[in-house]
Amino acid sequence: MVMRVIYLKSLSEVCEVKDLSLVLGNFDGVHIGHAQLIKYARDNTKGNLGIFTFNKPLKTIEGCLTSIEDRIEFFNSMNVDYVFVVKVDDNFKHITYYDFVDSILKKINPKKIFCGPDFRYGYNAQGDVNYLKERFHEVYVLNYVNDHNGNKISSSSIRELIKNGEIYEANRWLGRIYRLKGVVAYGKGNGTKFGFPTANISLSDNYVVPKNGVYITMTQVGETRYRSLTNIGYNPTIKKNNKLTIETYIFDFQADLYGEEISVSFYKYLREEVKFKNEEALINQLEKDMEDATYYFEYVKKFNQ
Repeated sequence: MVMRVIYLKSLSEVCEVKDLSLVLGNFDGVHIGHAQLIKYARDNTKGNLGIFTFNKPLKTIEGCLTSIEDRIEFFNSMNVDYVFVVKVDDNFKHITYYDFVDSILKKINPKKIFCGPDFRYGYNAQGDVNYLKERFHEVYVLNYVNDHNGNKISSSSIRELIKNGEIYEANRWLGRIYRLKGVVAYGKGNGTKFGFPTANISLSDNYVVPKNGVYITMTQVGETRYRSLTNIGYNPTIKKNNKLTIETYIFDFQADLYGEEISVSFYKYLREEVKFKNEEALINQLEKDMEDATYYFEYVKKFNQ
């Protein structure tokens, strides 16, 4: 069965789905804790499995780990049959917790509900799992997944890791490599002048942007992935402005990418962004960065053989 995505823009669009179990959550990041919850639901569901989520976070946050398109892609890889996406607007934010249950969940009519212990819903997040247990016969609450220090793995903790440049740890708890998606925009072309043409990325969503610096990355263009270096910052050596840029130098790549959507996956924080005394010093450092990135990918390739 091909996974079906149902966008709920109003309460009138809610309808019943036969023989359905439903997993509730925002799922920003779809990290390893989320993946465990979804797997548990799949293993304990004989019929259809659905995900109930939102097109954007219910609470104001500083950037998302995944867009709704990203999340749908990940759900599709987890053997999910349905994804219900609720549009979060002012009307939805003011719905009471009991209306959330009666006007949405009861209309979908799931046989089983799965969620985490901290799932909240309704105006001012007044609804909790206890009320779900009052209204549905089978509600399964899966406990948190903890890291090696015994701390809860959460989207908020992963955001902080990314903002601090701790990409390895963030990837570890995401269960995959963190990535940004965006469209290649026109820049000043300074990189081209000294032999390192870069793709200047305009992000397609309000992603969490990693700490300023240079990263070892992989850039996907269409269906092909390329080794790359990505600089996040202000390029203090070659231009003076206050606009943060995300620029990727793709190894062994010559095609024009302007207007194309690409994705950049972050593997390792390499170094801080530095203002060099001249362009020659910058070029020398970039050549060293390329060597480091090449060594890294060759080591990973050998290690995984």
